[in-house]
Amino acid sequence: MSKGKTDISNLRDKKYEKTKDGNLKGEKAVQANSYLFRMAYAPSINESTNIFQMIPALFFTAIVIMITRMASYERSMDQFFWSGGSSQLTDFFSYYKMVGILVCVALAFILLLYRVFTQSFYIKRSNFYIPMIVYTAFVLLSQLSSDYKGIALLGWNDRFEGTLTLVAYMVMLFFIINVVNSEANVRQLVYTLAGSSILLSLLGLTQAFNHDFFRTSIGKKFITPSWFWDRVDTLNFTFKNREVYQTVYNINYVSFYLTLLIPLFGLLFIRSFMRGKEEVLWKKITLGALFTLLVYNLIGSSSSGGFLGMGIVILIAIIILNKRIVQWRKPVAILLLLTIIVAGMSYDRWIPELNQAVRGVLGMPQQSTADESRKSSANLGNTSDIGTKSFKIDYIETENDLIRFSIDGEVIEFLTNYKNPLEVYPYDSSGNLLPLAPTETSPVYKVEDDRFEQFTLYPAKDEAGNRLFVIQTDGDDWPFMLTPDGPRYITSYGKTVSLHKIPAIGWENNQAFGSGRGYIWSRTIPMMQETLFIGHGADTYCIYFPQEDYAGKYNAGWNINTIVDKPHNMFMGMVIGTGGISLLAFLSLLLGYIIQSIRIYSKRLDYDFIAFCGVGIFLGIFGFIVSGLVNDSSVSVMPMFYGLLGTGISINMMIKNTNGSHPE
Repeated sequence: MSKGKTDISNLRDKKYEKTKDGNLKGEKAVQANSYLFRMAYAPSINESTNIFQMIPALFFTAIVIMITRMASYERSMDQFFWSGGSSQLTDFFSYYKMVGILVCVALAFILLLYRVFTQSFYIKRSNFYIPMIVYTAFVLLSQLSSDYKGIALLGWNDRFEGTLTLVAYMVMLFFIINVVNSEANVRQLVYTLAGSSILLSLLGLTQAFNHDFFRTSIGKKFITPSWFWDRVDTLNFTFKNREVYQTVYNINYVSFYLTLLIPLFGLLFIRSFMRGKEEVLWKKITLGALFTLLVYNLIGSSSSGGFLGMGIVILIAIIILNKRIVQWRKPVAILLLLTIIVAGMSYDRWIPELNQAVRGVLGMPQQSTADESRKSSANLGNTSDIGTKSFKIDYIETENDLIRFSIDGEVIEFLTNYKNPLEVYPYDSSGNLLPLAPTETSPVYKVEDDRFEQFTLYPAKDEAGNRLFVIQTDGDDWPFMLTPDGPRYITSYGKTVSLHKIPAIGWENNQAFGSGRGYIWSRTIPMMQETLFIGHGADTYCIYFPQEDYAGKYNAGWNINTIVDKPHNMFMGMVIGTGGISLLAFLSLLLGYIIQSIRIYSKRLDYDFIAFCGVGIFLGIFGFIVSGLVNDSSVSVMPMFYGLLGTGISINMMIKNTNGSHPE
């Protein structure tokens, strides 16, 4: 073959033989069909990739999650009425993970260019590229159409999963599919992942036992630049004592990514045990210890989303592996015993979480009260404090000179006068003027009507001399500024905003479902109607969520100043950010992998390292997808997900090639 030509255009190579009818024979035909594109000096389809060329894949899958470093950045927040307006922001858990992901992509591009120039570039044949291309296209289209292109490019505060990151995921998925070629490559990735998992699990133990490494002087200096060391004692994370957050910022993300690893290393322990004397004892002990550490960290994270994912993993494993589990009864019994021991040691963690999860599913109020929740300081997306109220505020509206409240279906309107704050007239929905009576506290007045007995009101002024009108409902203040354009609600940061009815679908009588997810999802579903085709831009969910839904937050028992920055559902977030078509592409990618894996692993499974890694990764991916129904995509967990997905696809290709058929 002449230099520069590809094997698919000229198959007359000594590596291949033809029958009389011109068809390639046996395994050589399979290998030829396994390439979509292949240059002259490309390696064989099952030839190991050099460890040097595996570095981007290893770093992306196993190391990025460990990156924790203080980053200071500027972002104009005064454009948002619900923000304090500070432009100086600090991040520890996401910014440099984003940087690490982009570095991996840069290295991958360099290696791909090296292959092109050395005529060793190739692309494996796979239908998975189609949904990957469609997904990437709509990520880019959403970026181009976004009203907040700067934020969409890099991503939201503390998240940084913008357009650059999402495109990087697809590039790395493509790269990993095309560099993981052999058992040696799979071992390199799995062993690197095992090493990082051990370190993360040990870090989680320090947090679970209230000796968090990141709270020590050395730990603080380890994750901050030297110029900050003279102030390192001022650094104080807001995590509660004994919460296992590792390096992923949110305790939910710990259980989220662990659903990927526990099935993988559990299956490898079973394989190691069943091989008997062929496997050295220290490997069995190491895998058993790693499994135990991972389970403890899963429980220590106190996140029911991870429990849900693992429950589904066990169910699918029983269906797919069926009779083989009986054959593996001894190692399975050992893993079950280890899990029971860990659960017994940490019952004080998972029992309360399970109780809260059940109460959340049933829509029952959580342990903390609504009043305590509203009096707490505002927090970004913290939905743990859910309560109930004795009455429901259906909505609050400001229209012309009116402030309109709907309480349990009864509407009261306050007609205001910008020039005279003392001139206020309350009306019911029928237009009847409601009488006001003075209270013992002047100039506070109460509405003399049994339907609205919880209402009191009074005029006021702020420090700048602006005229205010304050409405109280059972002691909760609702301040409004009187302006020439009508009354405007005053936020906790002194900014003003018009209020209106917020569209909501579902969970009407169960806002507390899933620790507040019922409320969030009920507001997110109407938002999705605008992004069924193209999204608002990657990671812009926080901007478009109706943060002015103070009535809804009040009913849910939240601090009404709580900022909802994520939907707590990976798939809903995808629709808002990059559009419904991108979600369909993503789901078709996953569905194709799941169907392919079921076909492969429902058959006979030998004690082959590749096969056990393949089924372990498949179960982990399935559990991760289920957990994604109640968790969010993030730069902390998605690199590992895509790294293992790419490895799983490559393993399926290897197995299908071995069986004498080319990949789908």
